[in-house]
Amino acid sequence: MERSELKLLARNIVIEVLIYSLLVVAYVLLVLRLLGEPLKKLLDNNLILYAFVALALIVAQGAILEIITSFLLDRLRLERLE
Repeated sequence: MERSELKLLARNIVIEVLIYSLLVVAYVLLVLRLLGEPLKKLLDNNLILYAFVALALIVAQGAILEIITSFLLDRLRLERLE
């Protein structure tokens, strides 16, 4: 791998980490504000259903973060090394 490719890769990783961290903080605040109480009640009343809902939220979070990050990286016209 050439030096310029390594610089590009390092820059893109830093940008992706920054974007991911901002999105994760926003997601956590949104979930805590909107779903905190309903999830607490679900945990107290039905542990198995809570586990499935939590798993669905984790999977949805990962997919949505990937979609948003890819969209933002495309808009910023950042090259991807594949």
